[in-house]
Amino acid sequence: MNLTDELRKLAELRQEGHLTDQEFADAKQKLIAEGNSPQTGSDDDEDLEGTEDGDEKTYQASRWSSGNMFFPDRLILSGDGMLFQKRALFGSSEEHINYRAVASISVQNGILLSDVSIETSGGSQPIFLNGLWKSEAREIQDTIRMFQRKSGKAKS
Repeated sequence: MNLTDELRKLAELRQEGHLTDQEFADAKQKLIAEGNSPQTGSDDDEDLEGTEDGDEKTYQASRWSSGNMFFPDRLILSGDGMLFQKRALFGSSEEHINYRAVASISVQNGILLSDVSIETSGGSQPIFLNGLWKSEAREIQDTIRMFQRKSGKAKS
């Protein structure tokens, strides 16, 4: 697929409401920066390489969701695992989880927002992040699956 087709696809995703204006601008800038350089490997590998180089993707709960008006919860996905931040007026709690410790991911979709529940095999409480946009919930689920597949390939 050439650059023009990819930009057209991004524009369609934005028009359909799957991408915010900021996500569209970031993706467009990334595509233009990459240019028409030859691509090797699968799309999954390319997504993972960007995250392993220190890039992090932060997902924040919508302030319109229950319990997130003043201190929305955050989930940060990076190359070495995920960091869940639950903030409060006085202090906060953070939990770092390796992708290999994820036992299951559950997504419950509402009309506009989704709730994500991540259970771990490490014995800690499940992570519950409510009030994410549907596209973000799907992105979190896909990213965790990619990292789990990659760690499974590395062991083989």
